[in-house]
Amino acid sequence: MPFINTKTTAALSDSKKETLTAEICNIASECLGKGESWVMTGYEDNASLSFRGSTADIAYIEVKTFGTPSPAGAGQMTAKLSSLFERELSISPDRIYVSYFPTDKWGWNGNNF
Repeated sequence: MPFINTKTTAALSDSKKETLTAEICNIASECLGKGESWVMTGYEDNASLSFRGSTADIAYIEVKTFGTPSPAGAGQMTAKLSSLFERELSISPDRIYVSYFPTDKWGWNGNNF
């Protein structure tokens, strides 16, 4: 049940969001062992961001998870997300931050896990 939220300076069409969502769900399943049906995604495109003094296309990706991902799983996920955003949005991996926020408190359907 990860929530993967992306802020990017790039403009994202609905079809691009659908493509990214499908791939992000696959990546979360492969790297975190989370079922694709539990992955939630969010997009904040056309964001006002700068990195290293430049506003050229960049991305900040937050991965919020119930439980702590293994270092190997998080490492794989960062590599795969960076590759995805480079392929789909032409954002260089050196202009992408991926941060992880594990928690032991997660609610769904009126209850906590």
